[in-house]
Amino acid sequence: MWEERVVRRAAARQHGLAHRGQLLALGVTDEEIAWRIAGGRLEQVHPGVYYLDCVPATWKTEVLAAVMAAGPDALASHKCAAVLWGLDAIYGRMIEITVPYLDTPEPLGVILHRTRRPNPSTEFDAIPISPPEKALLDMAAKLPDRTLWKAARSAVHRGITTLDRIDMAVAVYGGRGVGGTRRMRRVIGLVADDESGSVAEIDFSEIVFDAPVPAPIAQLRIPLLDGSNAYPDFAWPDRKRIVEVDGFEAHGTPEQLQHDLRRQNQLLDLGWEIRRFTATEVRQEPRRVRDELVVFVNKPFCEGLSVLDTDKPSQNG
Repeated sequence: MWEERVVRRAAARQHGLAHRGQLLALGVTDEEIAWRIAGGRLEQVHPGVYYLDCVPATWKTEVLAAVMAAGPDALASHKCAAVLWGLDAIYGRMIEITVPYLDTPEPLGVILHRTRRPNPSTEFDAIPISPPEKALLDMAAKLPDRTLWKAARSAVHRGITTLDRIDMAVAVYGGRGVGGTRRMRRVIGLVADDESGSVAEIDFSEIVFDAPVPAPIAQLRIPLLDGSNAYPDFAWPDRKRIVEVDGFEAHGTPEQLQHDLRRQNQLLDLGWEIRRFTATEVRQEPRRVRDELVVFVNKPFCEGLSVLDTDKPSQNG
Protein backbone atom coordinates (compact mmCIF):
# COMPACT_ATOMS: atom_id res chain seq x y z
CA MET A 1 0.00 0.00 0.00
CA TRP A 2 1.17 3.49 -0.87
CA GLU A 3 1.81 5.43 2.33
CA GLU A 4 2.34 9.02 1.19
CA ARG A 5 4.39 10.25 4.15
CA VAL A 6 6.70 7.23 4.14
CA VAL A 7 7.28 7.34 0.37
CA ARG A 8 7.89 11.09 0.24
CA ARG A 9 10.26 10.97 3.20
CA ALA A 10 12.32 8.25 1.50
CA ALA A 11 12.37 10.14 -1.82
CA ALA A 12 13.36 13.42 -0.16
CA ARG A 13 16.61 11.80 0.99
CA GLN A 14 17.37 10.96 -2.65
CA HIS A 15 16.78 14.30 -4.38
CA GLY A 16 13.11 13.42 -4.87
CA LEU A 17 13.77 10.04 -6.47
CA ALA A 18 12.63 6.51 -5.81
CA HIS A 19 13.52 3.29 -7.60
CA ARG A 20 10.82 0.74 -8.36
CA GLY A 21 12.58 -1.81 -6.17
CA GLN A 22 12.57 0.64 -3.27
CA LEU A 23 8.86 1.32 -3.68
CA LEU A 24 8.04 -2.37 -3.79
CA ALA A 25 10.09 -2.84 -0.60
CA LEU A 26 7.85 -0.20 1.04
CA GLY A 27 4.76 -2.20 0.16
CA VAL A 28 3.76 -0.21 -2.93
CA THR A 29 2.23 -2.27 -5.78
CA ASP A 30 2.88 -1.97 -9.52
CA GLU A 31 -0.77 -0.95 -9.94
CA GLU A 32 -0.34 1.97 -7.54
CA ILE A 33 2.80 3.09 -9.37
CA ALA A 34 1.01 2.97 -12.73
CA TRP A 35 -2.03 4.79 -11.33
CA ARG A 36 0.07 7.66 -9.97
CA ILE A 37 2.08 7.99 -13.19
CA ALA A 38 -1.18 8.19 -15.17
CA GLY A 39 -2.50 10.82 -12.77
CA GLY A 40 0.64 12.97 -12.97
CA ARG A 41 1.54 12.44 -9.31
CA LEU A 42 4.63 10.40 -10.18
CA GLU A 43 7.05 11.14 -13.02
CA GLN A 44 9.04 8.36 -14.66
CA VAL A 45 12.53 9.75 -15.32
CA HIS A 46 14.04 6.48 -16.55
CA PRO A 47 12.52 3.01 -16.69
CA GLY A 48 12.01 2.01 -13.07
CA VAL A 49 13.13 5.40 -11.69
CA TYR A 50 10.55 7.94 -10.54
CA TYR A 51 10.51 11.54 -9.33
CA LEU A 52 8.18 12.92 -6.67
CA ASP A 53 7.90 16.68 -6.23
CA CYS A 54 8.72 16.48 -2.52
CA VAL A 55 11.95 18.46 -3.16
CA PRO A 56 12.92 20.69 -6.12
CA ALA A 57 14.59 18.83 -8.98
CA THR A 58 18.25 19.78 -9.63
CA TRP A 59 21.16 18.52 -11.70
CA LYS A 60 21.93 16.14 -8.84
CA THR A 61 18.46 14.68 -9.32
CA GLU A 62 19.34 13.95 -12.96
CA VAL A 63 22.68 12.39 -12.00
CA LEU A 64 21.22 10.12 -9.33
CA ALA A 65 18.34 9.11 -11.61
CA ALA A 66 20.83 7.97 -14.27
CA VAL A 67 22.90 6.07 -11.71
CA MET A 68 19.77 4.35 -10.36
CA ALA A 69 18.68 3.40 -13.86
CA ALA A 70 22.04 1.88 -14.81
CA GLY A 71 22.04 -0.82 -12.17
CA PRO A 72 23.06 -1.42 -8.55
CA ASP A 73 26.82 -1.08 -9.19
CA ALA A 74 26.65 2.12 -11.26
CA LEU A 75 28.24 5.34 -10.04
CA ALA A 76 28.86 8.90 -11.18
CA SER A 77 32.39 9.16 -12.56
CA HIS A 78 34.92 11.13 -14.62
CA LYS A 79 34.03 14.82 -15.16
CA CYS A 80 30.58 14.34 -13.65
CA ALA A 81 32.16 13.16 -10.39
CA ALA A 82 34.73 15.98 -10.51
CA VAL A 83 31.97 18.59 -10.85
CA LEU A 84 30.08 17.04 -7.94
CA TRP A 85 33.25 17.12 -5.81
CA GLY A 86 33.71 20.79 -6.79
CA LEU A 87 37.19 20.44 -8.31
CA ASP A 88 38.64 23.55 -9.96
CA ALA A 89 38.77 23.88 -13.77
CA ILE A 90 36.19 21.12 -14.38
CA TYR A 91 32.86 22.40 -15.65
CA GLY A 92 29.71 21.25 -17.41
CA ARG A 93 26.56 19.33 -16.66
CA MET A 94 27.10 16.25 -18.83
CA ILE A 95 26.32 13.09 -16.89
CA GLU A 96 29.01 10.39 -16.93
CA ILE A 97 28.58 7.11 -15.14
CA THR A 98 30.63 3.92 -14.92
CA VAL A 99 29.20 0.41 -14.67
CA PRO A 100 30.67 -3.10 -14.67
CA TYR A 101 31.15 -4.70 -18.07
CA LEU A 102 27.79 -6.48 -18.01
CA ASP A 103 24.54 -6.40 -19.91
CA THR A 104 23.07 -3.58 -17.82
CA PRO A 105 20.61 -0.87 -18.95
CA GLU A 106 21.94 2.21 -20.75
CA PRO A 107 20.07 5.34 -19.64
CA LEU A 108 19.41 7.86 -22.38
CA GLY A 109 21.28 11.16 -22.42
CA VAL A 110 24.37 10.04 -20.48
CA ILE A 111 27.93 8.99 -21.25
CA LEU A 112 28.27 5.38 -20.12
CA HIS A 113 31.67 3.82 -19.34
CA ARG A 114 31.95 0.06 -18.92
CA THR A 115 34.89 -1.47 -17.09
CA ARG A 116 36.22 -4.88 -16.15
CA ARG A 117 38.61 -3.31 -13.64
CA PRO A 118 37.96 -2.72 -9.94
CA ASN A 119 35.90 0.43 -9.60
CA PRO A 120 35.89 1.96 -6.08
CA SER A 121 32.76 3.73 -4.97
CA THR A 122 31.80 6.13 -2.22
CA GLU A 123 28.77 8.32 -1.64
CA PHE A 124 28.41 12.07 -1.96
CA ASP A 125 25.10 13.72 -1.11
CA ALA A 126 23.26 10.38 -1.52
CA ILE A 127 24.85 9.78 -4.95
CA PRO A 128 27.11 6.74 -5.55
CA ILE A 129 30.28 8.31 -6.95
CA SER A 130 33.93 7.70 -7.77
CA PRO A 131 36.29 8.88 -5.03
CA PRO A 132 37.98 12.15 -6.06
CA GLU A 133 41.38 10.55 -6.62
CA LYS A 134 39.86 7.89 -8.93
CA ALA A 135 37.91 10.57 -10.81
CA LEU A 136 41.20 12.43 -11.40
CA LEU A 137 42.83 9.29 -12.79
CA ASP A 138 39.82 8.57 -15.00
CA MET A 139 40.04 12.07 -16.51
CA ALA A 140 43.83 12.14 -16.89
CA ALA A 141 43.97 10.70 -20.42
CA LYS A 142 41.83 13.45 -21.92
CA LEU A 143 42.52 16.57 -19.88
CA PRO A 144 45.37 19.01 -20.59
CA ASP A 145 48.12 18.92 -17.97
CA ARG A 146 47.24 22.38 -16.68
CA THR A 147 43.55 21.57 -16.20
CA LEU A 148 44.35 18.28 -14.47
CA TRP A 149 46.90 20.04 -12.25
CA LYS A 150 44.40 22.70 -11.18
CA ALA A 151 41.78 20.06 -10.40
CA ALA A 152 44.21 17.93 -8.38
CA ARG A 153 45.63 20.94 -6.57
CA SER A 154 42.18 22.14 -5.54
CA ALA A 155 41.25 18.66 -4.28
CA VAL A 156 44.34 18.60 -2.04
CA HIS A 157 44.14 22.21 -0.87
CA ARG A 158 40.48 21.87 0.12
CA GLY A 159 41.06 18.65 2.00
CA ILE A 160 38.87 16.59 -0.36
CA THR A 161 41.73 14.12 -0.76
CA THR A 162 45.49 13.94 -0.18
CA LEU A 163 48.54 13.45 -2.35
CA ASP A 164 49.11 10.08 -0.70
CA ARG A 165 45.60 8.93 -1.60
CA ILE A 166 45.98 10.14 -5.19
CA ASP A 167 49.33 8.37 -5.43
CA MET A 168 47.79 5.19 -4.00
CA ALA A 169 44.91 5.33 -6.49
CA VAL A 170 47.38 5.59 -9.38
CA ALA A 171 49.34 2.63 -7.99
CA VAL A 172 46.23 0.47 -7.52
CA TYR A 173 44.05 1.48 -10.48
CA GLY A 174 46.60 2.85 -12.94
CA GLY A 175 49.46 1.20 -14.75
CA ARG A 176 49.68 -0.64 -18.05
CA GLY A 177 46.62 -0.21 -20.21
CA VAL A 178 45.20 2.68 -18.20
CA GLY A 179 45.41 5.89 -20.18
CA GLY A 180 46.66 8.96 -18.36
CA THR A 181 48.71 7.10 -15.74
CA ARG A 182 51.97 8.85 -16.64
CA ARG A 183 50.28 12.24 -16.84
CA MET A 184 48.70 11.72 -13.43
CA ARG A 185 52.07 10.83 -11.92
CA ARG A 186 53.58 13.97 -13.43
CA VAL A 187 50.77 16.10 -12.04
CA ILE A 188 51.22 14.55 -8.59
CA GLY A 189 54.81 15.83 -8.71
CA LEU A 190 53.65 19.32 -9.67
CA VAL A 191 51.12 19.43 -6.85
CA ALA A 192 53.78 18.17 -4.44
CA ASP A 193 56.01 21.07 -5.51
CA ASP A 194 53.11 23.44 -4.84
CA GLU A 195 52.69 22.05 -1.34
CA SER A 196 56.27 23.00 -0.45
CA GLY A 197 55.93 26.63 -1.58
CA SER A 198 54.16 29.73 -0.40
CA VAL A 199 50.73 30.72 -1.68
CA ALA A 200 52.36 33.40 -3.84
CA GLU A 201 54.71 30.81 -5.37
CA ILE A 202 51.77 28.54 -6.13
CA ASP A 203 49.95 31.39 -7.88
CA PHE A 204 53.10 32.19 -9.84
CA SER A 205 53.41 28.51 -10.83
CA GLU A 206 50.09 28.84 -12.61
CA ILE A 207 51.35 31.88 -14.52
CA VAL A 208 54.51 29.99 -15.54
CA PHE A 209 52.46 26.97 -16.58
CA ASP A 210 50.46 29.15 -18.99
CA ALA A 211 53.37 31.20 -20.36
CA PRO A 212 55.40 30.36 -23.52
CA VAL A 213 58.63 29.76 -21.59
CA PRO A 214 60.60 26.59 -20.82
CA ALA A 215 59.65 24.82 -17.61
CA PRO A 216 61.73 26.15 -14.70
CA ILE A 217 63.30 24.18 -11.88
CA ALA A 218 61.81 24.99 -8.50
CA GLN A 219 64.15 25.29 -5.50
CA LEU A 220 67.27 24.47 -7.56
CA ARG A 221 70.36 24.10 -5.34
CA ILE A 222 73.01 26.62 -6.37
CA PRO A 223 76.37 26.50 -4.52
CA LEU A 224 77.56 29.98 -3.53
CA LEU A 225 81.08 31.37 -3.17
CA ASP A 226 80.95 31.39 0.64
CA GLY A 227 80.21 27.65 0.75
CA SER A 228 76.48 27.98 1.40
CA ASN A 229 73.67 27.16 -1.01
CA ALA A 230 70.89 29.20 -2.56
CA TYR A 231 67.49 27.71 -3.37
CA PRO A 232 65.70 30.25 -5.60
CA ASP A 233 61.98 29.92 -6.20
CA PHE A 234 62.27 29.36 -9.96
CA ALA A 235 65.42 28.93 -12.03
CA TRP A 236 66.32 28.41 -15.68
CA PRO A 237 69.90 27.12 -15.32
CA ASP A 238 70.64 26.90 -19.05
CA ARG A 239 69.94 30.65 -19.28
CA LYS A 240 71.20 31.55 -15.79
CA ARG A 241 67.94 33.31 -14.95
CA ILE A 242 66.11 33.33 -11.64
CA VAL A 243 62.69 34.55 -10.57
CA GLU A 244 61.93 35.11 -6.90
CA VAL A 245 58.40 35.59 -5.62
CA ASP A 246 58.35 37.60 -2.41
CA GLY A 247 55.44 36.76 -0.16
CA PHE A 248 54.28 39.02 2.62
CA GLU A 249 56.73 37.37 4.96
CA ALA A 250 59.78 38.20 2.79
CA HIS A 251 62.53 40.25 4.50
CA GLY A 252 60.49 40.13 7.69
CA THR A 253 63.45 41.21 9.84
CA PRO A 254 66.63 43.25 9.26
CA GLU A 255 68.63 40.03 9.62
CA GLN A 256 66.52 38.31 6.95
CA LEU A 257 66.88 41.28 4.62
CA GLN A 258 70.68 41.26 5.07
CA HIS A 259 70.83 37.52 4.42
CA ASP A 260 68.70 37.78 1.27
CA LEU A 261 70.71 40.68 -0.15
CA ARG A 262 74.01 38.87 0.51
CA ARG A 263 72.68 35.78 -1.22
CA GLN A 264 71.40 37.82 -4.16
CA ASN A 265 74.76 39.58 -4.61
CA GLN A 266 76.56 36.26 -4.69
CA LEU A 267 74.18 34.96 -7.34
CA LEU A 268 74.81 38.10 -9.41
CA ASP A 269 78.56 37.57 -9.03
CA LEU A 270 78.10 34.06 -10.42
CA GLY A 271 76.43 35.46 -13.54
CA TRP A 272 72.79 34.83 -12.66
CA GLU A 273 70.16 37.37 -13.68
CA ILE A 274 67.37 37.86 -11.13
CA ARG A 275 63.83 39.16 -11.45
CA ARG A 276 61.61 39.65 -8.39
CA PHE A 277 57.83 39.87 -8.13
CA THR A 278 55.76 40.55 -5.05
CA ALA A 279 52.81 38.45 -3.93
CA THR A 280 50.53 41.43 -4.59
CA GLU A 281 51.74 41.74 -8.19
CA VAL A 282 51.25 38.04 -8.83
CA ARG A 283 47.74 38.06 -7.39
CA GLN A 284 46.45 41.37 -8.78
CA GLU A 285 48.35 41.78 -12.06
CA PRO A 286 48.95 38.27 -13.44
CA ARG A 287 48.81 39.39 -17.10
CA ARG A 288 51.56 41.98 -16.62
CA VAL A 289 53.66 39.56 -14.58
CA ARG A 290 53.27 36.95 -17.32
CA ASP A 291 54.33 39.41 -20.04
CA GLU A 292 57.40 40.52 -18.09
CA LEU A 293 58.28 36.90 -17.32
CA VAL A 294 58.18 35.96 -21.02
CA VAL A 295 60.49 38.85 -21.98
CA PHE A 296 62.88 38.11 -19.12
CA VAL A 297 63.20 34.37 -19.68
CA ASN A 298 63.23 34.40 -23.49
CA LYS A 299 65.65 37.25 -24.13
CA PRO A 300 68.94 36.17 -25.79
CA PHE A 301 71.58 34.67 -23.53
CA CYS A 302 75.31 34.63 -24.31
CA GLU A 303 77.23 32.42 -21.92
CA GLY A 304 80.48 33.92 -20.67
CA LEU A 305 79.71 37.44 -21.93
CA SER A 306 79.41 39.94 -19.10
CA VAL A 307 78.14 43.50 -19.14
CA LEU A 308 81.71 44.80 -18.82
CA ASP A 309 82.75 42.79 -21.89
CA THR A 310 80.14 44.53 -24.02
CA ASP A 311 81.71 47.92 -23.17
CA LYS A 312 85.17 46.97 -24.41
CA PRO A 313 86.10 48.37 -27.83
CA SER A 314 86.81 45.84 -30.56
CA GLN A 315 90.51 45.24 -31.37
CA ASN A 316 89.59 45.86 -34.99
CA GLY A 317 87.70 49.07 -34.17
